[in-house]
Amino acid sequence: MTQVQRLPSQRRPSRLPTALRLGMLLALLLVSGAAPLAAPQLYRWVDDQGNIHYSDVMPPTEVEKGHTQLSPEGLRVRTVAPAKTPEQIQRERELERLRAQQQRMLDQQRADDRVLLNTFQSVDDLIMTREGNLSDIDTMVQFKKANIRRQQDWLAQLRADAADLERKGERVSDQLKERIASTERSIEEALTSIVAREQQKQEIRAKFDRDLKRLRQLKNLPASAVPKEAVATRRPVLDNLVECADPVVCEQLWQRALNYVRRHATLPIESLGKDVAMTAAPKERDDIALTVSRIWSKGGGSASIFLDVQCTSYSPGQEDACRTDARSQVLKGFRAALESAEDTSAETASMPLGNLGAQRLNGG
Repeated sequence: MTQVQRLPSQRRPSRLPTALRLGMLLALLLVSGAAPLAAPQLYRWVDDQGNIHYSDVMPPTEVEKGHTQLSPEGLRVRTVAPAKTPEQIQRERELERLRAQQQRMLDQQRADDRVLLNTFQSVDDLIMTREGNLSDIDTMVQFKKANIRRQQDWLAQLRADAADLERKGERVSDQLKERIASTERSIEEALTSIVAREQQKQEIRAKFDRDLKRLRQLKNLPASAVPKEAVATRRPVLDNLVECADPVVCEQLWQRALNYVRRHATLPIESLGKDVAMTAAPKERDDIALTVSRIWSKGGGSASIFLDVQCTSYSPGQEDACRTDARSQVLKGFRAALESAEDTSAETASMPLGNLGAQRLNGG
């Protein structure tokens, strides 16, 4: 049989799919750098004068002002916001801080509500707790006042001893002077403690009033369900306490306070010092015996002037014996009298000082 030999130049026709051939051709074109050009980018921005600009290149000076990237057909592709100014960054940080603080307050309120509901089953429970706290403070105040009475009697005796020595022409010993000064300091410290306790009572009343209102809201109680005695009737500021923030003003108010004591006390001033004045102790129920003190702050630039009544007895259970209408009216009128614009200095000369021999030896 004769065999037919194929010449080396003869090849079979290519049977590769058309899609594959096109892909290979595209790959060759990309490698050779003959790929089609990418579609141009367009940008839109507004300058500082409000003019609108279109360009295929963003000026470097305009990039941070914000712009819009467009397709060749003019469709919006992407929007770049302007860069934030330092003021905007600061405002955002402040807003974030305020939001965080607000959230903490909400969390704290929820926690307080849980404690309130778990602690008090009813309005009556809350009122009983409040009255118990106030009663405990009143007991401590009565104890302080009883101690002041004893210190006052002891101070009067010490001053009488010093006065006797002076009348005899004898020298008052340093030891006696120190005992007098120490007793005076003890009285002033006790008065400072009483002022703090009275302010604490006001804070307790205010807190329990807030708790009472919140408890009523949480339990959906109507207003009529709250007993009348549950509402604190005293003002947040004590009527018998006046504060001053300037030494000159404090001295003016102090002189008015002394005059107020002289006008309203039924007993003479028995002890007059630089920052404290006391009348004689009461003997009868209707006696109005007063104590006024000027309590300086640590820096000495401000002070609190506090007026209090003295009682015939500070024994437990005898508190009502001190609460007469006349004494209450004297305490309530103290603040208004001191804050009055009238100058009461002219009254000083005409008012008796009581036992002048009981004044401080140091010239108070």
